[in-house]
Amino acid sequence: MVVVILRRVSASFPEFRTVEFGDGFNVVIADRTQESADTDSRNGLGKSSLVEIVNFCLGSNLGKGQSLHRLRDSGKEWTFNLQMQVGGHELEVLRALDHPSEVELKGEALPGIDGRRGLGGSLHVRVAEWKRYLGIASFGIDETGLGPHSPTFRSLFGFFARSGRGAFVDPFHVVPQQKTWTVQVNNAFLLGLNWRLAARWQALKDDEAVLKTLIDHPSGAVERYRGSLGELESERVRLSAQVSDLRQAISEFRVLPQYGDLQRRLDVATTQIKDAMSEVTLNDNLINLYSHRLQEESEVDTASVISLYEEVGVSLPELVRRSVEEVVTFHRDISQNRRSYLEAEIGRLRGLVTARRAELDQLEAGRQELLRQLQSGGALDDLTELQARFSQLSGQLEALGARADEIRRLEAGKENLKIERQQLRQQALVDHYERRPQWTEAIANFARTTQELYGEPGDLVIEVTNTGYSFEVKLERGSSHGVGNMGIFAYDMAISQSWAGRPNNPGMLIHDSAIFEGVDERQVAAAFLLAEKESRQRGFQYIALINSDTLPANELLQRGFDVEKYLSIRLTDADPSGSLFGRRF
Repeated sequence: MVVVILRRVSASFPEFRTVEFGDGFNVVIADRTQESADTDSRNGLGKSSLVEIVNFCLGSNLGKGQSLHRLRDSGKEWTFNLQMQVGGHELEVLRALDHPSEVELKGEALPGIDGRRGLGGSLHVRVAEWKRYLGIASFGIDETGLGPHSPTFRSLFGFFARSGRGAFVDPFHVVPQQKTWTVQVNNAFLLGLNWRLAARWQALKDDEAVLKTLIDHPSGAVERYRGSLGELESERVRLSAQVSDLRQAISEFRVLPQYGDLQRRLDVATTQIKDAMSEVTLNDNLINLYSHRLQEESEVDTASVISLYEEVGVSLPELVRRSVEEVVTFHRDISQNRRSYLEAEIGRLRGLVTARRAELDQLEAGRQELLRQLQSGGALDDLTELQARFSQLSGQLEALGARADEIRRLEAGKENLKIERQQLRQQALVDHYERRPQWTEAIANFARTTQELYGEPGDLVIEVTNTGYSFEVKLERGSSHGVGNMGIFAYDMAISQSWAGRPNNPGMLIHDSAIFEGVDERQVAAAFLLAEKESRQRGFQYIALINSDTLPANELLQRGFDVEKYLSIRLTDADPSGSLFGRRF
């Protein structure tokens, strides 16, 4: 049987107060002395730091909020020494704050652990290898051979040495904001359930998240196509029709080598037609003008001229009458000449218009022939443009088809995952029933512990849901902070009791003072009595760290329990030397 037991914690500086642990029940008390001032406090004396040191020597990382992290920055090179028993082997574990990547092991050789030998015969081991070994020794698992979503030594050991106030909020969480899958996997492992089923549940959740991402956020050639499958198919049909039309246009396209010359001739013919039409219009306008003026021309009447003079009372001699006739004759000659000119111009212009209209008919016939030739084919550039457009739309159509096919596959994958989830739940229900002897032990232990603490049993509820294992504790007056803390105590005690009889077990349970805060002294006393009895009878080590004003000393004495018998160390706030580190930092 491989059992891990703590013996002694020391450090590289003499002012550090060495802590000794015995078998069974142990208590570390932070005491207020008569000499201490009102401003002194037991907080900062090192109770929680002691838990951090144990975890640090057993492979934990340095958290920024931990006192050891501040201690590393104090300027001194601290090394901690944890003396322990592992499967009956006496061992010293040394780990330096400045060189946390490895531990130094002194003492009896441990089988199955790799490292390099130092000058003094000690073994220098990488922390990862050290945790691998501890996982085998404490829980019978080799974490290097496990895949993702698997329990590890550190994730499991956190239930046996909770560190930090965030570890005392809920029985099933040992770190704040712990991922759901780690809660399910670790608690399933500790309670004797099939933790691999919990890991598969998380793998399904991961696959579902990937599928959702692929559906909602496509990438690559199909990035722009984000519609539903129906919308994609509609666009696919429309785009396919455009591609088909372009394909036919390209197949019927005839390249005209003289396309450029034809186009230039067409441009010239068009210009000539425009010029001829303008000339015809101008000549038609002149013909109309000359015709109007021709109608206004008339012969001069001599009698009318003489009558005009008589009307104004003028008596014309015969001589004057002959002069007027000569004037009329002159004007008649001029009018006749003008009419002859206008008639000649009208005739000439009509001849020009007739000729131009004949020329227009020829020009238009030539233009129509050029248009026919151009419409029967095109230039090479036009064909190239058609082919480029065809290629572009064909690529879009192919990408659209790929996106539609991808969505079909992804939707089918989602449906398959739903089916697999239901099958997994059925498998988990069967497995849950088959493992009943294992997890019912923890439930019975929890009930007995809460019965002794409160006079009535609480319930540790384990269920199989569609999303995995569900864990819950139910206690009367469970809304009280103190009762909630005792729920954590009872759960930790239940799994410690269950693991104590196994070939490989962690061998210890450590409770920091935070778990006793706000708890009625009668329940604290009952918890101490229960922890002493169970650790002694079942062969595991229990270590309680508590403040003196929370310690129910009188209550324990009335029950015949002398806590001084189990005292590992008493820390005091009288002066800095009374703290764990022998100093304030």
